[in-house]
Amino acid sequence: MKRTLLSIMGAIGLVACASTSYAEPITLHLTHAFPSRDAVFLKPIADRFMMQNPDIKIVLEANATDCPALLQQLLRDAVTGALPDMVSSVCYGDMPVLTARNILTPLDELMSSDPDWKNVGIQQSSLGPTTVKGHVVAIPQSISASIVYFNVSLIKKVRPELTNFDLSFNDILSIATDLRKAEPDVMPLFFEYYADASNWSFNSLVSSHGGDVFTEDGKIGFDSQAGRDAMKLMQRFGAAGMLDMTAEQARQAFASGKIGIYFASTSRLKTLTANAGPSMDIRTGVFPQSAKDGKLASGGGGMAITTRDPAKIAAAWKFLKFASGPEAQTLIVKATGFVPVNTVAVNDPAYLGDYYKENPNTLSAIRELPRVKVQNTYPEPNAQRITTVIRDYLQGVVTLKQTPEEAMPAMVRDVTSLLPKS
Repeated sequence: MKRTLLSIMGAIGLVACASTSYAEPITLHLTHAFPSRDAVFLKPIADRFMMQNPDIKIVLEANATDCPALLQQLLRDAVTGALPDMVSSVCYGDMPVLTARNILTPLDELMSSDPDWKNVGIQQSSLGPTTVKGHVVAIPQSISASIVYFNVSLIKKVRPELTNFDLSFNDILSIATDLRKAEPDVMPLFFEYYADASNWSFNSLVSSHGGDVFTEDGKIGFDSQAGRDAMKLMQRFGAAGMLDMTAEQARQAFASGKIGIYFASTSRLKTLTANAGPSMDIRTGVFPQSAKDGKLASGGGGMAITTRDPAKIAAAWKFLKFASGPEAQTLIVKATGFVPVNTVAVNDPAYLGDYYKENPNTLSAIRELPRVKVQNTYPEPNAQRITTVIRDYLQGVVTLKQTPEEAMPAMVRDVTSLLPKS
């Protein structure tokens, strides 16, 4: 390890001097997921970095649609020897799997030996989601959580006096019932559950009731009162008029004024608002907390180094510091609605200090932060199949083809069959 670190530190010196020499630029391939969302901020971040560091070239590669697809791609690339040099959009829950396969390069010694790291603005407490078995394997890039989007232009027709949008599930379902009667051509509400990494939104639903889908030691946790209450809510969403459609179709419908209440990630704030246009009045509220100790599953992800080449590690570390710094974090927040992890960006008026005052819809995500936690990982090797099984049973409940009482024991049975055999 010391020899590797010395090689990297020596390479850092070479990288720092490369711009004054005639050496060829170091090319780093950066793979990421969510191409329609993350490219919006990754490209300007990479462009600004390359302007300041002409000796390093960043090549963006977006071949994965979401977290599960990115995980599978990296696992395949590791087998074929085709790993990129860096990876962005790595969901926190996937990091233990990638670390166990020796795909992510530990960053502990890079951070401890680099005096410039402490000025980047990432606090030690923020590294929890990217720490696996005591080692930091990525830099947190963003945090997201489920919030509620309200089309106030529609809701005012049935609740003209409503000004506080931090509502309970019962309040929201009451509005949906009235909206369905008053506006039969409009979907009263939509809970985005289908296109989910490890059933992220269902995890939030269960966590908000004080439970977990899986326990920390990989046991089934959804077969509980919290899990049953979450399933009953899915049934109530369907009974209130929720139609089953893809997440992309729902986003288009909401932007077109055809959905009244929409449960989705904070990371969708910018695109939902932009697509809806200035004529639609959109407000946000926190995700309802049904239990006193209710939590929310943390979305978002981090950026990691996957190359083993010392010179490339040195260049990649330089990029990671820039990509998690205040300038880059400001770009990410303004492009998406993600919650920033950089304290300098949050507190400095030159970055985001005044942004939240001027954009009140972003405050729901900030107010949820004390409730956010990293969701427990699904047991390997069948984590993706477990995700699909749970999703399919949720679909059966929300479309009213199964009751929660019918779905729960069947879901427990099918997920149990996919757990590791002791």
